[in-house]
Amino acid sequence: MNEWSDADDAEPRRAGQGSAVGALILLLIAGLSLGILWIGATQLGWPRSRTLWVGMGALLGLMTLARPWWFWENYRARWLRGLIGDEPTAGVYLVIAAVMIWVGLFTEWTFGAQ
Repeated sequence: MNEWSDADDAEPRRAGQGSAVGALILLLIAGLSLGILWIGATQLGWPRSRTLWVGMGALLGLMTLARPWWFWENYRARWLRGLIGDEPTAGVYLVIAAVMIWVGLFTEWTFGAQ
C-alpha cells in the first residue's frame, strides 16, 4: 500500500503521532531555505524572484526524491498518497517542482511588489 513509507504496518501508529513535529520541521526547513535563497540572491545580484522559484522548485524535487518522514508523512502528502498512491503523488510533486523551475527560468513572474 504505502511502499515508500517508513511506517511499519505491524506496529499501528497513533493518530497525529509525529505530525506536529513533522509540520514544524517542514516549516523550519522551508523558511530556512527561503531565507538562504533570499540572502544569496541579494549578495550575488541575482533576480530574487527567479532565484526563489528555482530554489523552491529544486527543494520540492529533492524532498520528493529523498522522502524524509517529515515531508512524506505530512498530512497533505498523506491525503494525496491515500487518494492516488505513492508513485502518482511523487509524480505530481515532481511536475509541480519542474513547473516552478520553469517559471523561474523562463518567465517574469515575481513574488510581491517589485
